[in-house]
Amino acid sequence: MVSEIGKIIEFVSTSKTSFDDAVRNAVNEISKKEKNIRGVDILKMTAKINKHGKIEEYRVNVKISAEL
Repeated sequence: MVSEIGKIIEFVSTSKTSFDDAVRNAVNEISKKEKNIRGVDILKMTAKINKHGKIEEYRVNVKISAEL
């Protein structure tokens, strides 16, 4: 039986463009240090609203799994 051992990295990322972009930013940032990323779990998505009622910033909390 083959088993994999991995680690989970919890990360917060932001974007001015979209939630998708915020997730991509998180994966891109973690991939600079972790070469064996296996997946991403989006835990929470929030947005900062400016005084004009427009979305100013998209935020995501993610868990990224990587193989050791």
